Amino acid sequence: MFRHKLFNMALIIMIAITLLSIVTFLLWKNYFQVPVNQQAEGAKAPSIDQVLALTVDTEEITTDLYTGDIIRIQFKLQVSNEKAKAELEKRLFQVNYTIISILSSLTPDDIKGEEGLNALEAMIMNRINEVMQEGKIVKVYTTKKILQ
Repeated sequence: MFRHKLFNMALIIMIAITLLSIVTFLLWKNYFQVPVNQQAEGAKAPSIDQVLALTVDTEEITTDLYTGDIIRIQFKLQVSNEKAKAELEKRLFQVNYTIISILSSLTPDDIKGEEGLNALEAMIMNRINEVMQEGKIVKVYTTKKILQ
């Protein structure tokens, strides 16, 4: 296998190109790509009035978790534009269904602490965004949470 110099040279070049490609990809992914949640330079954060104009409150939801524990929870959903807000208001029954179905598969340990709450908010945002057509949910705020 290693008797032919041409084969050895080709093999070394292929390995070098592969390693260089992997290193380049990792550098690009970790250092040169701008995070999605980071705003462009010079762009102002929206005022609280703009945020409130693009939010929809869910009703207070009381349901059981996977373990039988009871949770009472409420959210404020921030959307990307006015059309998305109008659509979301019409889809509130789907939002409630989605929240209940997510909660019914979780345990109290899954939603404890800041990390658990952030994970729950991300799950809700992703699942609801799958059905949204006029815009997207950009942030989910938990406004009330009681776990019994």
